[in-house]
Amino acid sequence: MSILATIKDHSGRIYRGIQSLLLLAIGATAMGALGISRNPSSGGAFAISIVATALALMALMYMRSNIVQRLRSAAAAEAEKHHLLVRDAVTGAMTRRYFLETLGEGLGTLRSRRDAALLLIDLDHFKQLNDTFGHQFGDLALAHLVRVAGQVFAKATVGRLGGDEFGVIVPHANLAVINRQVQQLLNAMRTGKLHEGKVIPLSVSVGVALAPIHASTASDLMLLADLALYESKAAGRGKATVFDEEMLSDKRYRRLVERELRAAIYLGELELHYQPIVDTDGAVRAFEGLVRWRHPVRGLISPAEFIPIAERSTLIDMLGEWVFRRACADVGHLGRRIGFNVSGEQLKRDEIVSMCERVLRETGCSATQFVIEITETVATAATPEILGRLEALRGLGFHIALDDFGTGHCGFNYLKTLPVDSVKIDRSYVSSLINDRVAQIFVSALAQIAGIQDITIVAEGVETEEEFTLARAAGCRRFQGYLFGRPVPLEEIGASARASSVPRLLTA
Repeated sequence: MSILATIKDHSGRIYRGIQSLLLLAIGATAMGALGISRNPSSGGAFAISIVATALALMALMYMRSNIVQRLRSAAAAEAEKHHLLVRDAVTGAMTRRYFLETLGEGLGTLRSRRDAALLLIDLDHFKQLNDTFGHQFGDLALAHLVRVAGQVFAKATVGRLGGDEFGVIVPHANLAVINRQVQQLLNAMRTGKLHEGKVIPLSVSVGVALAPIHASTASDLMLLADLALYESKAAGRGKATVFDEEMLSDKRYRRLVERELRAAIYLGELELHYQPIVDTDGAVRAFEGLVRWRHPVRGLISPAEFIPIAERSTLIDMLGEWVFRRACADVGHLGRRIGFNVSGEQLKRDEIVSMCERVLRETGCSATQFVIEITETVATAATPEILGRLEALRGLGFHIALDDFGTGHCGFNYLKTLPVDSVKIDRSYVSSLINDRVAQIFVSALAQIAGIQDITIVAEGVETEEEFTLARAAGCRRFQGYLFGRPVPLEEIGASARASSVPRLLTA
């Protein structure tokens, strides 16, 4: 029972009781008046009846006023409660639950379909806005987006679906009009928001799906608009994309994996496995951290399956931060430097530097305890901006390793310009050292150049004692591979491996 209904029920009973008392008092007064006409000496009793009647009447009037006031307060409380359920406190947009209900109602019934359009809108780089300008500005930016969307789509319903994701229900499916309005929204957001005397530019990504052209149920329309939004993000953000049937092929699967991976990060389904890197004597000098996804249904999912999908969105930034935080938590237990991979997509954005600074500050770790590994493909395509970010990371104290060297077009001259501290030779050269003269010359030449440049050479994929011996003879000073240990969780790494050397016959 609601507050309002409770007050009505409770107060109503009291009010009716006082009314009954008033009727009794009036009756007593009437009888007293009749008694005086017959017996003048009974005037005292009559006066008492009049006083009782007046008191009952006053009580009734007070009770009525009190009940009215309580009912008004209860009605206001009920209205506020309903408003909090229906409206988001930060932005004033409709809450997710009521927005979805409104969407379902707006699409009509099976017999009577209505035209409508669903727009899903993401505020781009929201996390960076929060980190740079503070959460208060982040909230203001979200409220600004809702206000602008409400002005552009005057007859539409705006709802907040998540942290920085919003929905707009437009009561028609005129694509020409919608495209024009979306462009107005994009332009209005680009003008930015004033903050401490400066205008901070904003941008949004938009996905559009039409009903009943693309879908006729709320859930399907949400899915299709989400696919369109994904395309806008993948295309560089600050854009709007209308759903197209071609998006339903492998993109539905990719979107599913992306959603599940996002949940896995929050639910703790990811693991960081460690593989030792040893010196010429077999002593452990470092570990490489390799992310693994233990899906509750599909089991262990290969990084080759989910990393490329994560790289198509900012999910790779979330994943990269999770890996680094996990490494920070484990580095004290391992007692050795930890290397981890950084995607080329991460290096395209300044967030990689600020994220590393923030995590180091929050965990109390030192950048010198870690090695950031980049692939040869990333190195050969590195822009001046990417090189600048690598230099900034190196300036913080990180060591930079060039991974998979020899698989692409990265020549020896790159070693003079790239800000790297170590080079990891691809396994294809290490496995060919036994009978391939070219591989032998390549590794030896690389080792000599690296010695001059003060760069450490790591031989990857060492699986046999013979490969270990040949790589060591060619000039390599660090070694990694199944011969020394497979990637395993922290708790499976023996104390000997953490402290000094690896018993190869036991860990291979």
